[in-house]
Formats: sequence, C-alpha cells, structure tokens
Amino acid sequence: MKKVDSIFVSNTLHQTPCCVPYFGQKIMVGLSGGINSMAVLCDLIESKAKPAELHLFYAHFAEHSPDTFQFVADGIRYARKHFDNVKVKITSNSILRYFKEQNLIPHPINSPCSKNLKIIPMAVYCFENGIKYDLVGYVKHELKRRGERQQKVMQVDMFTPEKHYTIGSFTDEWCFDIVKKHIGWYPKIYDIKDENGKRIFSHNNCLPCKNMNPKDFAAVAEFYPDNYLRALQLSQELKKFWGRSEDDFYFTFEGRELGQPSTCNDCRW
Repeated sequence: MKKVDSIFVSNTLHQTPCCVPYFGQKIMVGLSGGINSMAVLCDLIESKAKPAELHLFYAHFAEHSPDTFQFVADGIRYARKHFDNVKVKITSNSILRYFKEQNLIPHPINSPCSKNLKIIPMAVYCFENGIKYDLVGYVKHELKRRGERQQKVMQVDMFTPEKHYTIGSFTDEWCFDIVKKHIGWYPKIYDIKDENGKRIFSHNNCLPCKNMNPKDFAAVAEFYPDNYLRALQLSQELKKFWGRSEDDFYFTFEGRELGQPSTCNDCRW
C-alpha cells in the first residue's frame, strides 16, 4: 500500500446522511468556531443519534473573533443536554506567537499553523481515544474540492477515523438557520456585510489569517483594528509579509513604493 508523508488516512469520500446509526460508536466533531462545524453538531442532535461517546475538539486561537469562544462553549453546553456522554478537548493557541517562534509568516499555499496547531493535535486525539467516525463540516459548494483534497493528503492506516461529510448536501445559509434554531446565535463577524449585503468575512478564521489578500487584511484593519495592529507589528518585527504579494502588502499597508527593494531575505514567494 502506497504511503505518503502524513499520519492521516485516505477514505472513500462519504456524503453520509446524519441518520447513520452511530449507536455504540465513538464519534468526533471538530469545532472550528465557525458556522459549518456547529451546524454538524446541530444536525447530529436532530438526527437523534446515540453514540457511545461524542467527542468535541476545539483548537482555540487568540486571534479568533472576540465572541468565538463563547459560541463554542454554548455549543458544548447544548450538546451535553442532548447526549449522555460528551467528552471535550480544548487547546489554546496563537498564530502570532507561533509565527514569531518560527520566524516566518507562511505563504498561503502552506499551512503549518493549521497543520501543527490543529490538524495533527486532532489526529493524535482521535488515535488516543479510539474515535471511529470524524464528522466534517463541508457544505455542498465545497465538498468535492475540499473533501477530495483532504483525502489526497491522508495516509491509509487502521487507526484513523472514517470521515463523514454529514452536511454535504446543504448550503451555508442552511447552516445559519439550523445553528440559530438550536444555539440561538452565531458570531457577530458573520453579520458584517458590504453595501450589497454580502458578508465581508465568509469564514470565522483567525484575524488576520495568512491566507488573506490585501482586501481581506484591510477589512481586519477596519473592523478589528487591534488584531490588525498586532499583525502589522509582527510583520515589521520579522520583516515578513502577509499574503501572496510582497509588493501588494507593503505598498498597501506600509507605504513602500511598488518595486522598492525588499527587506525580507527569507520569505520571497
């Protein structure tokens, strides 16, 4: 069996209705602080599933929007009202601290922060606790692209849980509806919209996230100025830049002229 440099498993891409009988099984929902993973939990509650153990794993980041932790905590409390045996694992992280320790701000094509601070700890937790099924919150428009990509980077072994994409036939708006129905609210970041009513932040990710383009970074500056200033300070300290384009970042946020020589010797992309 061919293996890749990863500790993960490659499974058949399951788009499984939440009526799958998880009775007697150990299952996990990885809560991200976002709307989709919470929708997975709410959908599981509506399914009346009776797992032996429901594990909720949340990797908290200091750079999450201010009400994210409370949102996750409310979801955990709600789960405990509906399942007999809920086990919770919460880790505390900071991408700015991690980037400073690593002396880098990763290019968007690489995600050492997600891999080392969230994905690997979650995989280790699954192994240590004998998790059978991992319920993942990809919705209809992202299931094929993200789900298949997720499978490609995983290693086949007998210890990794089978991934079930239980909300893969639904939309983001459905997620908002079911979360509002059960939890009663969701993070305020989702209600920040432009003049056309489009959400400015489509995901409740770190603020800022290394994947952000200049427009996204400018939105952080406008709506979360403290996060923006801390991120800019780190950029100046490390002499690294956020995003794909060095010129775009420095021209937009530090006033450097386009084409001016870089001060970044180690992070040119």
